[in-house]
Amino acid sequence: MKRLLTLALLLMSVALYAQTYNCFGIIAGSKATADGSVMMAHNEDESGEQMLNIYAVPASKDNVRYLWFEFPGMSVADSYINEYGVCVASDGCSSQENRKDLTNGGVLYEVRQAVAKQARSAKEAVSIIGSLVEEFGYAGSGRTYVIADPKEGWIVSVVQGRHWVAQRVPDDCVMTIPNYYIIGKVDLSDTKNFAGSADLISYAKSRGWYDPDKDGEFSFRKAYASRKTMNSDHNVKRHKNAYKFFFGRDRKEGDPIALKPKKPVTVQDMIDALSLPKISNNETVLSTVFQLRSWLPLEKGCIAWTAMGHPNVNVFVPWYLGITKVPINFCRFANASRAEEKHFTDTKGLRDNYPFHFYWKYFDEWSERSKRDKSAQKKAFKAAEKFEKSNKNDYNEFISQFYK
Repeated sequence: MKRLLTLALLLMSVALYAQTYNCFGIIAGSKATADGSVMMAHNEDESGEQMLNIYAVPASKDNVRYLWFEFPGMSVADSYINEYGVCVASDGCSSQENRKDLTNGGVLYEVRQAVAKQARSAKEAVSIIGSLVEEFGYAGSGRTYVIADPKEGWIVSVVQGRHWVAQRVPDDCVMTIPNYYIIGKVDLSDTKNFAGSADLISYAKSRGWYDPDKDGEFSFRKAYASRKTMNSDHNVKRHKNAYKFFFGRDRKEGDPIALKPKKPVTVQDMIDALSLPKISNNETVLSTVFQLRSWLPLEKGCIAWTAMGHPNVNVFVPWYLGITKVPINFCRFANASRAEEKHFTDTKGLRDNYPFHFYWKYFDEWSERSKRDKSAQKKAFKAAEKFEKSNKNDYNEFISQFYK
């Protein structure tokens, strides 16, 4: 009996670990960055054997052109940036909703894929996500989608079933997104900065999650969030570390969800933030900083600075939006259509079946190196700067040079 109890507690702790360390996002508005770009940073945290594939997907009658960072078999791990500079990733945020109001099984994996294929702006991505959730229902417990384009950033928090809310990141602020809902006050009449379900408040009242007389002003976070994740020590510490880094002080209950940074944010700052204790952990399998510059042609102005695996160890390499093909051995299949078809079926024995895949080189380095080579990171920055000053626009050759 004691052994069974110990096993049960172990499984519960593993499940809680997976829930709390389920990605981390950061958005910096254009007036909060040193170069005037919008920046979005994200750590993808996943347990078990993972293998990153990267596809440069051409435009077709069904989709715009986009880069796809794929993890086979995963429903909520992939990230994207499309030809309009719209990028999307997500953080797990459990809700307290226990009613599954779904049509045809609801949506989950399809959400970010629809954004990548259709959205021409971050605001349009918000509408796409909201429409999908309202029409089909969201199949997971809850999640916050982190979205940006060269002009602005948004977060969209969805709840199991048909409820969602979105908030815009102020241009002069930085927003940090751990694994719990952070949106508090909601003003759906302010369509420049908010969007969401029309019955967001009335539904919370009907479930007993919000009592105006007792609770005062409505807070989405307090009404809809899972109490376990909202009070999780891991989540609180991750959020606190990010606050200390960007704002120079501890996070306080009641703080706005976005604040002006203590200094203009650079790509290096985003890299350093993703590498902070708790924000970076043993489950981190991909780190990305999306640098979105509106004053340049988007092919050159939008970069996904990508570390193949752990941000404390691997160098962030600039993947320009102008890339039309990826270096050899970075993807399992010759085209994205095949990858979509096999995404949920070709998921076992990945290292054995694809031993020459480039990702294993980075995966194996995590245990061999304790920190990133800062001189190598500086070389990556200088290479990008030199490339942008030249008249060459061969993005495919540029990225290949980093992996030869």
